[in-house]
Amino acid sequence: MQRKSKIIYKEWLFIILAWIILFYMYYITAYWGMSDLLIEGALKDYLETWIIHFELIMGTILFGLLFNVINTVTDKTFIHKKSFGYIIFFKSLLYICMVFIVFIIVYGVFYIFNLGPVKNPDSIIELLSARIVISWIVYFVFVILLINLFIQVNRKFGPGNLLNLITGKYHKPRSEYRIFMFLDLKGSTSIAERLGHKTYSQLLRNNFHDLTDVVIKYKADIYQYVGDEVVLSWTIKDGLKTLNCIKLFFAFSNKLKKQEEFYLKHYRTFPEYKAGMDIGVVTVAEIGDIKREIAFHGDVLNTAARIQDQCKALNKKLLISAALEKKLPNLNGFEKEFIGEVNLRGKEKVVKIYSLELVNR
Repeated sequence: MQRKSKIIYKEWLFIILAWIILFYMYYITAYWGMSDLLIEGALKDYLETWIIHFELIMGTILFGLLFNVINTVTDKTFIHKKSFGYIIFFKSLLYICMVFIVFIIVYGVFYIFNLGPVKNPDSIIELLSARIVISWIVYFVFVILLINLFIQVNRKFGPGNLLNLITGKYHKPRSEYRIFMFLDLKGSTSIAERLGHKTYSQLLRNNFHDLTDVVIKYKADIYQYVGDEVVLSWTIKDGLKTLNCIKLFFAFSNKLKKQEEFYLKHYRTFPEYKAGMDIGVVTVAEIGDIKREIAFHGDVLNTAARIQDQCKALNKKLLISAALEKKLPNLNGFEKEFIGEVNLRGKEKVVKIYSLELVNR
C-alpha cells in the first residue's frame, strides 16, 4: 500500500473512532447520566435497549465516512490552497450540513424497520424539547470544529509529528541515525529580482505543492521550509529502501519538467533545483515554549547544507557524501561520479563527495 493511501486510511479511521467516542460521551453525560430524571415513557424505554447503541454506531460510521469524503474531495479542489482559517470555516459548514443528512438517513432506516421509540413521525417532535435540540446543535458544532481543527493542525505539523508532541516522544533529547537532503532553487536571487517578491512567493508555493505528493511517495519527512529551500529527512529504513532518498530528487525534477509550459506561461521561468545529501547521527529534541517544534541537531545537517552549496560551483544537480554513498544498496539506473575531496565551508576535515545523474533509458 502506498504511503499516501496509508495516511488517508489512518485519518479516516481516526475520524470514525473519534465520532464513536464523542457520540458516546454525549450519550453517557446527557442520557445515561441523567436517566433517573427522565419521565417514564417510550423514550426512556428506548434509551435502555440495545437499539440506541445500534443507532449511535450507525450514525457515527456515517458521520465518519461523510467527513472523510468531504476531506478527500475538497483536498483535490482550490480549497486546499486557501488560508488555514478559511479551510476550517468552509469545511465546518459542509460538515454541519452533513450532520442533517446523517440524521435523515438514520431516521429513515429506523422508520422503515420500525426501530424507533414511536411509529408516528409527528410524535417525535413531541418528545423533543427546545433544550434538547439546542444542546445537540451546540455539541455537534463544537465537536465538528474540534475534529476539523485537530486534522488541520496535524497536517500543518506533518504526519506523525503532532502525535510525537502530544506523547512527548522527544521531550527528552534522543539520538537517531537519519538521512538529510537540502533542496534549493537554482538561481533564486535573480528569479526573485525578476519576478518581484509576491510573484516569486507564489512560484515557491506552486513548487512546494508539486513536491508534496513526491515526498509522500518516497517516504520523506519535511523538516523545514527555509526561504526557497526545503530540508527533507528520512529514517535509514525508509531512505535506503529502493533508493527512496535518491529517487525523490529526480521524481521531483521530472514532475516540474512535465509542468514546464505552466511555469513559463505564468512566471516566465522554469524552476530547477539542486540538492546536497548526507547521512549521520543527529539529536532529536522538542524545543521552544510559546512555539514548540521537533528539531534536529548535528553535524550531518551542516555537512548536507555545505554539500548543496557546492552544486553551483561544480555545475551538478545532486551531490552526496561518501558516507551516504557507502550505505546505498545499489545504484542501478543512476550514474555515479566521484568528485573528490572537497573543503567545505566551516569544516576542518575534507569531505569526499559524489554526483549522481539519472541514466536515460
